[in-house]
Amino acid sequence: MTSKNNKGFTLIEVAIVFIIISALLGYIFMPLRAQMETANIKLAGQTLNQIEEALYGFAIANGRLPCPTQPGLNGIANPANPAAHCNNASAISGYIGFLPSTTLGIKGKVNCDGLLLDPWGRPYRYSVTNFEDPSPLIDQGVFVVSNGIQSAAAPDLTSVVPNIKVCTDLSAACTSTSGNYAIDTAVAVFFSMGTRERANSTEEDENAGEGGTVASTCGLPDYDIASDRFYYSSNRKEVAGEEFDDILSWISPNILYSKLLQAGHTLN
Repeated sequence: MTSKNNKGFTLIEVAIVFIIISALLGYIFMPLRAQMETANIKLAGQTLNQIEEALYGFAIANGRLPCPTQPGLNGIANPANPAAHCNNASAISGYIGFLPSTTLGIKGKVNCDGLLLDPWGRPYRYSVTNFEDPSPLIDQGVFVVSNGIQSAAAPDLTSVVPNIKVCTDLSAACTSTSGNYAIDTAVAVFFSMGTRERANSTEEDENAGEGGTVASTCGLPDYDIASDRFYYSSNRKEVAGEEFDDILSWISPNILYSKLLQAGHTLN
């Protein structure tokens, strides 16, 4: 009678098998995650292009830009028809807030606060020039009141300079009004906060983070918000402590004036 030795796998052998399987799965899923991230970046860019076109269309139809929306307003500009300045909400000034997607007719997934979400599930931010200057012309919030843009162009385009600044150099102190770095003037900015919302990058905090938070109206975590009119725009950067993945676009005043003129508006 012959005996048979039925020897099973040892724990070490089983562990080695699991390590090999895990490594193989990692190789499979890493490209998939990269593809998903690339698709999300592309989708966010396409949405920002759509937002830009909608803002131009709104300005042509109304002679002004819309105010930002705030949580709980279902994507409607606050106020819908400003007599002077955009309304304040919570602890922030009225010119800083979220994309008024309903006012602009932009469709997409929204959260329970009525805010349009980017591919990573965070609301698109939107800020507009809204002057609070003692000058009679500037004091009326020329870019947000009806036909105010036409008045903003008189007597020349330099008489009213939009006060939103977009810094395209991550190494520069964008909060400075002087310096030898790339900086653009904008009447409005709109952006996605990208893959991760983090507090260890000064530049990303400048876009949304250093201004405190705005409360949700439906129990979601508070939203980070900007506190001033300075913003950063750049390519993605993954250096530890200097990460940047915000995707930001803006409206140039001269392009806006050009589109209004092409549409038949008279800039008095």
